[in-house]
Amino acid sequence: MEKNGFTDLIEYLIAESGYSKLQLAEKAGISRSSLYNLIKGEVGECKLSTLISLAAALKVHPFELIQPFLRQSKPANTRTISTEFIEDVTYPDYSLVIPNQRFTKIWSVLNSGQKAWENLFLTCQDQPINGKENYGLQPVNHAVPIPYTEPNQRASVMVDFIAPSLPCTVMSEWKTTDSNGQLIFPHKSPLYCLVKVCSY
Repeated sequence: MEKNGFTDLIEYLIAESGYSKLQLAEKAGISRSSLYNLIKGEVGECKLSTLISLAAALKVHPFELIQPFLRQSKPANTRTISTEFIEDVTYPDYSLVIPNQRFTKIWSVLNSGQKAWENLFLTCQDQPINGKENYGLQPVNHAVPIPYTEPNQRASVMVDFIAPSLPCTVMSEWKTTDSNGQLIFPHKSPLYCLVKVCSY
């Protein structure tokens, strides 16, 4: 990959920080070789967690690194549509809820591709719940629309759930589909809601 604006930005921020490259790699919790590859512009894809950790070490907002990285030159065969998980906005893993509680899970995701998201849905991948007792997370809707999102922009996706009636630890998995229910990113890990149901 050719030298680009992202590389220039990284070099500038490192100089401003006063850290050596070794110190910065240690503060960000990444390997020195990974940092050097980023600086040299030899990384075609990078985990968002790496960029977020690097931004924290450099004391800048993560999007100051994420957006320039996604805009840099990429191979011609780069996928035109892509997605990356950013964070659990509400109810992070193992959050506590009470039996039969209705709550709203919100995920923050990034359009990391080159094409706007339009007419996409987040669709539940769980097996249907059978029987009188509710032993699983029950989504109020089994598919929810994903907001129209331009490339390099974030979207918040919300799903309303009803907790099981008995104490347990339970998870619900969700994937992106088109309007016909076809998976858009079949090999991507699902978004999921993982909560503990407790009787106080």
